[in-house]
Amino acid sequence: MSKYRVNVCLPPSALTDVEGALAEAMAPFDMNRGESFDPDATWDWYRVDAGRQRFAVQPRHDGDPRLIHADPVIVGTPHEPLRCDGGPRGLLDFDACRRAARAEARTYWQAQHRDFERLVADHPPAEPLTAFLARHAADPEGYPRTEAVADHHAQPLIKALNHKSVFERYPNLGAWVLGPDTDPITIYRRDAEHSFELAETWAVARAALLTLEGEWIGIKPYSDDADEESDTFARRSTAYLEELDEDCLVVRLLCHC
Repeated sequence: MSKYRVNVCLPPSALTDVEGALAEAMAPFDMNRGESFDPDATWDWYRVDAGRQRFAVQPRHDGDPRLIHADPVIVGTPHEPLRCDGGPRGLLDFDACRRAARAEARTYWQAQHRDFERLVADHPPAEPLTAFLARHAADPEGYPRTEAVADHHAQPLIKALNHKSVFERYPNLGAWVLGPDTDPITIYRRDAEHSFELAETWAVARAALLTLEGEWIGIKPYSDDADEESDTFARRSTAYLEELDEDCLVVRLLCHC
């Protein structure tokens, strides 16, 4: 079972009864509606809840009664100025969402980078997986890939990343589950610009989109289509939202399946 978020699009008339309109729009995808398995079902409960990535509100519309907010008691966080969980598309500021997402991604990367440099300073020099694979490619029989991976994992710095104590000493780094393709050194030393761009791409989109036409697009349970999780989907989803009439509602839900 898992949780994810979906952007639900509703017609302007839904403003008179948002809860009822959401129930009607979401009903075809209810996992509890039939006794047999339904491949189109996507949720067993949902609630209005944008989480940390609430929509930005255009400043001139802050406090507008048409804005939709999650129940602060249920979600455990208070309402925020210039943030909401939904509302008429014309009141939302998608550009501000993108700026905030990029800034947050940059702050996160900088914190990771600082902790990684501390990790490097605390351990003997280490090489990325690519260096070991290059030696394997030069002598496949004499230096098997399994040995190359094992040598990479055996480095003290890599071993440190594979232990829960990494959270205590370097809180912005995560404990890695080392696999045959795991290359944390390359990850932490990458050009971060792509990560910032990706954060912008996903600033408005979420795992799924329920269109005005009643079409559920995006990540579905039991799907094997990896493209549903791609940034291509995020761009298309955002483009759809940006093209909506400004009076149409966009509401972000937390779903469980």
